[in-house]
Amino acid sequence: MTAQLTDEEKSIRLLVVSRTIDRLAVMYSDWISQKGFDGIPDFFRNHLYSPANKEARDAALDNLYNKLKSVTGPEMTANIHMLIELNRLTDDLDLDTARVLMATTLQTTRPEDLTFDQLFHAVRQTGRKEERKKQVQMVSDALTFFFSLSKLPLIKLVMAPIKVAASLVGAMDLISTMEAGYALSRNIKDMTPFVEAFVKREVEFIDSDYTAHSLIQK
Repeated sequence: MTAQLTDEEKSIRLLVVSRTIDRLAVMYSDWISQKGFDGIPDFFRNHLYSPANKEARDAALDNLYNKLKSVTGPEMTANIHMLIELNRLTDDLDLDTARVLMATTLQTTRPEDLTFDQLFHAVRQTGRKEERKKQVQMVSDALTFFFSLSKLPLIKLVMAPIKVAASLVGAMDLISTMEAGYALSRNIKDMTPFVEAFVKREVEFIDSDYTAHSLIQK
């Protein structure tokens, strides 16, 4: 999908990602101020949603998934498939928002001046609330997956066949995402309270049509 986009669409989609993560950093400042959780915005920005080598990573995902079916157990394969689906859904939702912004707000506002309220207005116009709730749950599942990886006593043995498979299909960038995820999780004793708070706040925010100003300030 990304390869078919115009340069402007790619740029504004990245703007949507950046401002969304800025919003998350504000809404979850109570968590991010705690040791361990402080790395979450960077992980979202630079590894999960918008890595520098995103196009190369995405192009290899299907090949990697097919290869992994033969070298990993069903649970690991299912979790990696979930990461692939999360990536696709996030891209699709962000692109919809970007296109609304291009047709409306960004006709008169510079991208660097985009406010949270303007972003939320565009998100409201795209609709797709149930898909956004699904995305929230998938992010929660991804964080839980990375946390479980970080607690495995034989993580190097678990990752070894995955790395081999990834190298065969040119998908080492996804491995970098996974390694960054469990590196983040190693510094967190229990991911569950954050994940539960994340799902609760995000669903409430979506149901409020992104107008829960008590949760976020500009």
